Amino acid sequence: MVRRARVEYPGAIYHVIQRGNNKEDVFESPEKKDYLINLLSKSVAVNGVELYAYVVMSNHYHLALRTCRETLSKVMHRLNTGYGIYYNRQMKRTGHVFQGRYKAIPVLDESYLMVLVKYIHLNPVRAGICNDLRNYPWSGDGCYRTTESGIVETGFLLDMLSKDRKKSYAKYNLLLGQEYDPGTIELITAENKNTEGQIEPQKVTGGRKSLNEILKETGIKQEELEQIKRGSRLRRFSPVKTVYAKSAWEHGYSLKEIACHIGVSSVAVFKYINKTISKQ
Repeated sequence: MVRRARVEYPGAIYHVIQRGNNKEDVFESPEKKDYLINLLSKSVAVNGVELYAYVVMSNHYHLALRTCRETLSKVMHRLNTGYGIYYNRQMKRTGHVFQGRYKAIPVLDESYLMVLVKYIHLNPVRAGICNDLRNYPWSGDGCYRTTESGIVETGFLLDMLSKDRKKSYAKYNLLLGQEYDPGTIELITAENKNTEGQIEPQKVTGGRKSLNEILKETGIKQEELEQIKRGSRLRRFSPVKTVYAKSAWEHGYSLKEIACHIGVSSVAVFKYINKTISKQ
């Protein structure tokens, strides 16, 4: 069966996820993690990649990046092929190193780049590997806590937090040092809103279905539909909201539009969409 070609958007920011084959540990040693990071640094220098966050775990890695001169598919092919050759040579083995194609999820709104950066950098903490991110050297977190950003393009996010660099460092530490609070994220974003280079949702030309039509297509009854639109938090509606969010996003609606229609936060919609793509 022929795989469908990926649809890529010039200048878009992506959340990239790549797992080891059969979810095996392919970055189990510090040396292997370092090698992948060295390959990433070459992509930044040679391919013009703007890297906003990264973390290398034992069996997978996450990236938040924007490709400028090269397509995402070419950048990822070089990265994964380069690491695959190295890993097979080190382990004296042959065969696939990674589990199928990487997942690439477009980041539809700059303000949620902050949510994504936090999600990526907190991976080691959530996994119970460390309690303090400063004790985990294989992520981009440290680049945001020093004036030397290394391979990470920190200015883009820090400028969203504050134009005053001391304040932006303090706000980043606050952002990463507490449990996620949508109100905090929205407050920081509103205070320092910068519309230059704003990433727009996917554009759809011609007529498109209304959000109500998309919600009805999930197959729910009218009574349940109205409950969801009023912001019901019943757990049984979660699968419906997930299907609705993914479909509405594919029809070109923004996170905010999708969220307002069912009375949830834009962050919740972001998570719904991320959940469906991660399972593909």
